[in-house]
Amino acid sequence: MEKTQSFKLIDGTFSAAEAENILYTLISSKINFHSMESFSNTERFNQDDSHHTKRILELKESKKQLDLIINTAKQNNTELTIESDINIYFK
Repeated sequence: MEKTQSFKLIDGTFSAAEAENILYTLISSKINFHSMESFSNTERFNQDDSHHTKRILELKESKKQLDLIINTAKQNNTELTIESDINIYFK
């Protein structure tokens, strides 16, 4: 098996509303994941959750930037092309 696997997650042109739905769903899912991990680590194991807290803040900042892009696309009735790859590396 190769040490790296790559997958095309998103590849297409979307209306602003479709892009909003796709991207917000992804970011919301990631924020939820980190929130649950943080809660679990803190409550069950009394572990530091700084990694998850930092990542949540980064994702929220990304969402703000996406808000600007999507709102601009909506105002200009412009489609957005989105490409996203997932790369998995074995350590």
